Amino acid sequence: MNAAAVIVLCVMLAISHLSAYFMGRGALDSQRLDDALAYAGEITRQQDRADALAADLEAERQKRIPSNRTITREVIRYVEIPAHRRCTLDGAWRLLHDSAATGQPADTARVADGAAEPVEDAAALETVATNYEQCREYIAQLEGWQRWWGEVIAQDLQHGGHADARSSH
Repeated sequence: MNAAAVIVLCVMLAISHLSAYFMGRGALDSQRLDDALAYAGEITRQQDRADALAADLEAERQKRIPSNRTITREVIRYVEIPAHRRCTLDGAWRLLHDSAATGQPADTARVADGAAEPVEDAAALETVATNYEQCREYIAQLEGWQRWWGEVIAQDLQHGGHADARSSH
């Protein structure tokens, strides 16, 4: 073989290898694009599930509002009863109630010496009604988080996915 034929053969071989390299690289880029599109689709599906769940939870919260108003109205109606049926609570009641509501120990010295102001029954009832309303709201929020976990995260994990789909790449 002459030198020109060897040079042409080497150039053809080099072009062939470069072509194969770029074709393989294109296939890798295509696979990465497909993976990115699949990931974006999963994010969209999860967001749609989360949005639907948020709408359900907001609808449930709106349903609770009339019940809360009824309770408040009943408390107000109690306040309107005749004075001879009303009472004033010892100041220690408020200290102990605050302790129960906050989870912090009551100041025993203030409870023992009666340093807290007495509490009118109507104010005590309004405080208790408001605290229970807030408690019900926290319960609903917790139930909402549990539903979110069950519908968005736990189902994804059961189906072989990851809580963070990027970790699978």
